[in-house]
Amino acid sequence: MTSAVGFSPSRFLQDVEATADLLGVDHSLPTTRRVLDAYEESFHRGAVLWRTDDRPGGALNYRFYDRVPIDSVDIAVRAGLLGPHSRTAGLVSAWSSLYDGSTELCDFDAVRGLVKTWVYLGGMRPVAEVLDAPGVPDTIRRHHDRFRELGLTSVRHVAVDYQHDTANLYFRTREGLGPAGVERLLALSGGGAPDAATFRDMTAFTAPDGHTFSVTLRLGTGRIERVGVYALRLPAGRFPRVNERLAAFFRGAPSYDEEEMNAVAWSFGAGGSRYVKAERSYCGRLVELMREWNSPMTDPGEQPRVSPVAARLPNGER
Repeated sequence: MTSAVGFSPSRFLQDVEATADLLGVDHSLPTTRRVLDAYEESFHRGAVLWRTDDRPGGALNYRFYDRVPIDSVDIAVRAGLLGPHSRTAGLVSAWSSLYDGSTELCDFDAVRGLVKTWVYLGGMRPVAEVLDAPGVPDTIRRHHDRFRELGLTSVRHVAVDYQHDTANLYFRTREGLGPAGVERLLALSGGGAPDAATFRDMTAFTAPDGHTFSVTLRLGTGRIERVGVYALRLPAGRFPRVNERLAAFFRGAPSYDEEEMNAVAWSFGAGGSRYVKAERSYCGRLVELMREWNSPMTDPGEQPRVSPVAARLPNGER
């Protein structure tokens, strides 16, 4: 555990450059400065993290979690980070207005700027209410019965991706992963069961009483393109199998938070398409915020469950 350090725009710009170089990807400091100017209060007030994935050339992203309600879309439009007539932006507004206590979070690409807006719904919400919100396309609403049959009834976050014209639902499952259950969940996107080693990692690093499960839907067609299983706040120094790219990310991306938060998500699509996403806290007491939201964490502060299949990171780091 380290001492908490507040957000510094000048230091963050240096860290964006260094972390992009670490991953071997492009970055744009002018775009990042525009983002920091537009959302200055949110970066200082909220929690900030890094994000990337294990694919060659996977972009460096960063995100803030604000602690108070903001109109992130209006801010983005006024700053020229988002067009004024975005269909996906309208969906953000529809979901944000559903419940008191909702807050908006934003993902930014280190080159392109704003790429995604999340809405924390203020707690666990019935998926039926979320799908029935004004402005939600019928293409998405029609999946309700299928979600219910799989036990996917409670949603904490939703999101839209401006680049891919997709929406995301983040469910809280009611039980741990089992072979039959995980195969049924992954079938939503047309993907098959994970290989045995990946499945062992997934069960070792997700809580036995449920986890975060994401569904990505194409807005125009309603097609479920990907699903994901999240392991939030990995036990200190312990990681599932990751490639050298993500190992370098976890070793080298700077974190100034008082409680470090590393996370992975296994993402599955049609035809066997799969990759691993990685997140790492930067500053702003992210773990504290996750506790307030009652997010399912692998290590909520107790002794971690560690599987014998949990691999060491390269260079001997655990």
